[in-house]
Amino acid sequence: MREKLTVFLDMDASAARRVFEECLSEDGDFEVIGDGEEFAELLVRELDPQGGEEALEALAETVARRGEREVFLTAQAYDAEVLMRLMRQGVREFFPQPVNHEEVRMALWRLKARRESRLGPMAGKHGAIIDVFGAKGGVGTTTAAVNIAAACLTLRPGASVALVDMNLPFGEAQLFLDITPKYHWGEVLGNISRLDATYLMSVMSRHPSGLYLLAPPSRLDDLQMASPENISRLLELMRQVFDTVVIDLGMYLDEITLKVMDISDAIVLVCVQNLPCLANVRRFLENIRQAEAGLEDKLKIVVNRHLRDSDLVVEDMEKALSLPVFWRVPNDYPTTLTAINQGKTLLETAPKAPVTRALAELARALAPPVPEPERKKGLFGLKRLTGRKA
Repeated sequence: MREKLTVFLDMDASAARRVFEECLSEDGDFEVIGDGEEFAELLVRELDPQGGEEALEALAETVARRGEREVFLTAQAYDAEVLMRLMRQGVREFFPQPVNHEEVRMALWRLKARRESRLGPMAGKHGAIIDVFGAKGGVGTTTAAVNIAAACLTLRPGASVALVDMNLPFGEAQLFLDITPKYHWGEVLGNISRLDATYLMSVMSRHPSGLYLLAPPSRLDDLQMASPENISRLLELMRQVFDTVVIDLGMYLDEITLKVMDISDAIVLVCVQNLPCLANVRRFLENIRQAEAGLEDKLKIVVNRHLRDSDLVVEDMEKALSLPVFWRVPNDYPTTLTAINQGKTLLETAPKAPVTRALAELARALAPPVPEPERKKGLFGLKRLTGRKA
């Protein structure tokens, strides 16, 4: 089990304390302790503006004694000169009240980044990247991507999962999750020179389930920096931050989607049981075989809305393609549509439905949980070398 970073909240019960408690509970890497301030990795203290010079001296001594174990401060009223003095003495973050939830969340990410950098070198390329591609429009590509990502969160305690919507030009993943993103991946690519884990997390939207979403640009002007190289750089970083990255790739093949497929671990091709879909799957196969060696080996054909008594049965599709169908998701359009219209995942609206179970089992088949001893993670979600000899 991954070691958690301990936090002591030296604060009275208040709105400010509740914000810190909410942010810390959202992040599986932290544990609030009830005593043992001297041993906590992070001390969050509320500054008493009436404490006087003696209180400030005592705080400075506490900061010095703690060394690399950081101190955050918050206060309802404060003197700018006093605050600057405390920051120079080693206080890392300050939060004026009322405390902003987003500022606390990002400060915690910065803390984890600093701690991770002190823990030593990190090994890359451990997180799985799963692409979800549609054989044609309307086959349920986004439904599959959203619910596979949500299911990946359940694979093991503390799993970190991101969903990237690259279904251009009209990505809809945020609607499926009832999220209003502030940023999109076009802005990340426009600031590619400052791309690191902290900046990445600052632009991602978080669903209450713990799933992170990186939304798509809504304007063509925001795609100017969208090159295969920049997309690759973004996804390789996400691979280090998250256990699983699920990408809704839409239904159009171009140099960017081919690059994404090249660096991914699995390509889920969603189709349904009709002749137009079958024809498109054949075209897709022809294109990827010509484009890049090895892409076909990653391909997982998934028949969505599977019907046992369809005119075109799965066995006929397999014969026509000379490839096996990897998974069948049962047809339950009413249940799925209800989840979509409510902006919720199937796990939230119908956790016991056959369609929900099928997608959960598909997620497990695509990204099986890896035992912690084989894949140790640092506090920032980045993977570190465990020190074992080759």
